[in-house]
Amino acid sequence: MGLAEDTLTLFTREMLIFKKNLLQNLSRGLIFPLVFIILLGSFGSTPKNVPVAVVNYNNGPMSLQLINLIQSNNNVKVVSATTQAQAMSLLSQGSVAAVIVIPPVLSQDSASSIYVYLDNSQPQSASVVNGAVSLAAAKLGTSLVTSSIGSAPNIISVITDYAYGAGSNYESFVVGGIVIMVAAFGAMFGSGFTVISDRELGNMKAFLTTPINKYAVLFSKIGYGTVQSTFSAYVGLIIGLLLGATIAAGIVGFIELLWIIGLVGLSFGALSVAMASKAKQLQTYALITQTITMPMSFLGGAFVPVSLLPAILQPVAVVDPLTYAVNATRDIMIKGYLPVSMLVESSAILLIFTGVMIALAAFFFRDTSQQI
Repeated sequence: MGLAEDTLTLFTREMLIFKKNLLQNLSRGLIFPLVFIILLGSFGSTPKNVPVAVVNYNNGPMSLQLINLIQSNNNVKVVSATTQAQAMSLLSQGSVAAVIVIPPVLSQDSASSIYVYLDNSQPQSASVVNGAVSLAAAKLGTSLVTSSIGSAPNIISVITDYAYGAGSNYESFVVGGIVIMVAAFGAMFGSGFTVISDRELGNMKAFLTTPINKYAVLFSKIGYGTVQSTFSAYVGLIIGLLLGATIAAGIVGFIELLWIIGLVGLSFGALSVAMASKAKQLQTYALITQTITMPMSFLGGAFVPVSLLPAILQPVAVVDPLTYAVNATRDIMIKGYLPVSMLVESSAILLIFTGVMIALAAFFFRDTSQQI
C-alpha cells in the first residue's frame, strides 16, 4: 500500500481507540474548558494601564484639563494620536481600547461633542475607559451621554459603533481565547501521548517493522491529534455558548472557527509528535507540553488582550502563532466579521507554523524510528 492508504489505515485504528474511550475523551473535553470558562468568566478583575488614543484638535484649557483628569486615573494610559484616522486604525488593530476625539471648538456652551469610541471586544477595558471618562466629565461639571453616530451632539458622547463589538459580552471574550487554548492542549494530549503509549507498549516497534510506510505512523498520529483537539475545542465552544457567549458572525463564523481551530490542532499535533519522539518518559513529555503550551496561550492573548501585556512581552506575542488564532477567533465571535485580509494573514501564519512543525516532527520521528 502507499502512504495515503497506510495513513488512513492507522488513522482508523486511532479513531477506533478514541471511540472505545469516548466517555473518557468527552469528559476531558468537557471538564477542561468548563473549569477555565467558569474561573476566568468570574474574575472580573480591573485591567491596569488600559491604552487610550487621544486626538486633541482643540489644545485649549478645557481639553487639556479633560486629558489630565483622564490620565490621572491609574487604570488608563493616554496615547497621543495626530489624526482621528490614525487613532481609529490603532483601535481596529486592537492596539488601544478606546479613542477620544476632542474637536477644534470646545466649550460647555457650544454644540460640539467630545466623541469616545469604545472597543467592547475587550469588555473589561472598555468599562475602565467608560468609568474614567465619566469621572472626568463629572469633575468638569458635564454629564456622560451614550449615543449613536448621527445623534444630537453633547459635550461628551460615547459612540456605540458596532463595528468595534459594542454589543459583546465578557463570556465571548473569554471563550474566544479558551477554545484556542483547548485546541492546542487537545492536540498535545492526543498526538504525543499516543506516540509514547505505543512506544511503551511495543506497538510502535511492531508498526515500524511491518512493510508499511514509516511516515504513515507520523501522519496518522498528527491527524488523530487534530481531530481530538477540534473535538475538544468545539465541546468548549458549545459550553461557552450555553454560558452566554455568542458568535456574532453567525454560521459563516462557525465555519471560520472550524478552520482556525483545525489549523491550531494540526500545528500543535505535529509539535507534540516532535516532542514525543525525543521524550523518553511520559512525565518528561507532560512537563514539556505544559511548559510550552501555557506560556504560548498566555502570550497569545487567551487570558488578557495582548495590548495589556508588559511592553517587554509584546514583541514575543507578535511571533506567537496563537496570537493570530486568538485575534481571529475573537473577531468572529465578538466583532461579527473577520476581514478577508486578516483571515488570509492568520491562515498563512498558522500554515507556515504547521509546515515547520511537520518538518520538525518528520526529522525527529525518523531518528527515533531508526533507533527502535
